[in-house]
Amino acid sequence: MTYRIKSLIYFSCFAISAFLYYGIEQEDEFQNQVSNKEFAEIEFTDDLESEKLQDEILEPQH
Repeated sequence: MTYRIKSLIYFSCFAISAFLYYGIEQEDEFQNQVSNKEFAEIEFTDDLESEKLQDEILEPQH
């Protein structure tokens, strides 16, 4: 094989492994955030507050 073909193969393998590593790291970080109790509570309270606001907005004013 020529030097260029070998270099292209090595670079391709490096690029693929870098993207895979980044994807796995992001998935692990996301799983840690989802399993964090404080994060889950904050999301739950935000959903309730936004639901109350939407009910107030949709309720007809008399």
